[in-house]
Amino acid sequence: MKKILGILAVSFFMTGMIACDVIEEPYKKDNNSGSGGEPGNPETVVKHVLLEDYTGVRCVNCPSAGALAMQIQEDNDHKVIVLSVHAGDLANYPPFNLKTPEGDQWWNQFGLQQNPVGTINRKMVNGGYAFDTPSWLEAVATTLQEEALLEMSADIEYNEANRNLKVDVKSEFLAELPDTYSLTVCIMEDSIVGMQVTQQGNIPDYVHRHVFRTTMNGAWGEDINTEPIAPEQEIVKSYTTTLNEAYNADQCYIIAYVSNSNTKEVLQVIEKKIK
Repeated sequence: MKKILGILAVSFFMTGMIACDVIEEPYKKDNNSGSGGEPGNPETVVKHVLLEDYTGVRCVNCPSAGALAMQIQEDNDHKVIVLSVHAGDLANYPPFNLKTPEGDQWWNQFGLQQNPVGTINRKMVNGGYAFDTPSWLEAVATTLQEEALLEMSADIEYNEANRNLKVDVKSEFLAELPDTYSLTVCIMEDSIVGMQVTQQGNIPDYVHRHVFRTTMNGAWGEDINTEPIAPEQEIVKSYTTTLNEAYNADQCYIIAYVSNSNTKEVLQVIEKKIK
């Protein structure tokens, strides 16, 4: 059944037939989500995949790409974490603007040229990072088969009175790794209502899903090691910020990932609701 749904999702995109005016309810998640398995058993650690959907408010084909990303996430039991990054020439629709400085940096660094386009764990393909939309399904399936090299978890403290946010991220490595790795902690807001240009026309109350808002530690995160990483090594990092007043805290999530500092490829990623 999952394969059938995936094929239907790809076909949906290729024909450009998407009911852009259908608004889905915000998706439900386990507030204790992580990559953990059974204690002491590395084979049970869950491999997660980061699918970055580079989208834009003025991109008429982007709603169908977003629907495909959500279908892939659903078909894989939320082992796929979707982050919608508004970047590129079609991303801005004044005064409604979901573009970010970090998104612009990623767009330029990865050599992306048009919306919609995606990255899959920031892997390279054909000399670049861009995965066109019809290739997402296969690329995600292949990446999910890879061995998990680390386990991640996050503890979150949020003060509703002053909107102070504290995030502790623990990474426990399962193998010896020779390179330098970085941790990036993002804030994602789901279900932002605003303008979207579609093939059927402008929709002023479109619901934007999985929207990247900002990072807590910079576009490229923070290097977490200076020497090779040993098996069972644990690294804990803590970050604090004041949540922007424009963000709906009830719909905000932390997305944290560890990546190779040089190649940018993501090794593991987790997601957790702020509240």
